[in-house]
Amino acid sequence: MPLMLRCDHVLIWVILSLALFGLMMVYSTTASADGGSLYIAKQLVAASIGFVAMYGLIFSDYRRLRNPKIVYAVLAASVTLLLVATTLGTGANTQRFLRLGVLSLQPSELAKPATILFLAYYLERNKHRMNRAATLLPPAAVVGVLAALILVGKDFGTTACLAILAGSMLYMARTPLRFLAVAAVPVIPVLYFTVWLVDYRRQRVLAFLHPEKDPLGSGFQILQSEIAVGSGGLLGEGWMVGRQKMHFLPEAHTDFIFAMVGEELGLLGTMLLVIAFYLILRRGLRAAVGAPDLFGVFLAGGITVMIVSQAMLNMGVVLGLLPTKGMPLPFVSYGGTSLMTVLACSGVLLNISRFGR
Repeated sequence: MPLMLRCDHVLIWVILSLALFGLMMVYSTTASADGGSLYIAKQLVAASIGFVAMYGLIFSDYRRLRNPKIVYAVLAASVTLLLVATTLGTGANTQRFLRLGVLSLQPSELAKPATILFLAYYLERNKHRMNRAATLLPPAAVVGVLAALILVGKDFGTTACLAILAGSMLYMARTPLRFLAVAAVPVIPVLYFTVWLVDYRRQRVLAFLHPEKDPLGSGFQILQSEIAVGSGGLLGEGWMVGRQKMHFLPEAHTDFIFAMVGEELGLLGTMLLVIAFYLILRRGLRAAVGAPDLFGVFLAGGITVMIVSQAMLNMGVVLGLLPTKGMPLPFVSYGGTSLMTVLACSGVLLNISRFGR
């Protein structure tokens, strides 16, 4: 049987549909902006690279990634790029991007698959020792270093995603809950020093609680987002017709593109998007449960958690259910590094589904 026929057909069509839908929405939200053609051109280049990477990884045995040389090389590259980003990086309120002429790279996006690969490798090798506190020290150190570097770059959203990802994978490995609870204790002072004592983050939390108190300041973005979602009604105002992207809603093509889906395609469009991510969750966990080894279980589970948790956090921010933080909607938001990373990870997930029982 051809290898492609053994892939999860539902999963691959959902992924391809989301990626193509993302290109449509990026075009819609940037067509009227200055240099709008450059946005879609860069996204098309990123999508092309991502599709090639996904195709190649579908037909490459995922078990080759178990090689410790590959694991530690990916981890070292991720740490190096994050170190460079903390000194040379740029971005609004952040140091998350490395500029390469007209192109840019976001090292924090690469840290997530590096974390998944390392934890999948480590947890499989130590599967019978997860009830020992000492076993958790190496993964805690690795994740802690990556999270600290991302946080130094002022990218709190990706730091939160990394913490959720690591905690979920440790839970999959049947780590005792008391160990996870102890590991979560240091997060409390970190949140205090990095959120409450940082002015713009504290303002975001206060705006989340009472956005109407400062409608032209800290509450502006979330109020405009809610206006966009609410004005779409059932069927939306039509693709390319949305008005909030016309300098009303900041970051309409990146962090708040889900709001534009609500305005232009209505409740129907947003529900279809939610269903698509639900299918990724369901089929991704199916691939994990059916994987022939624990490395595949952890790898598929980690990739699934990475995609779905980030989508849930993004949608929660857009709908005013969570404080505002910068993170893209997987497959859909503008951002070349995010799109290439998530497509490449999807290729690994589809590859694991080929071996499913």
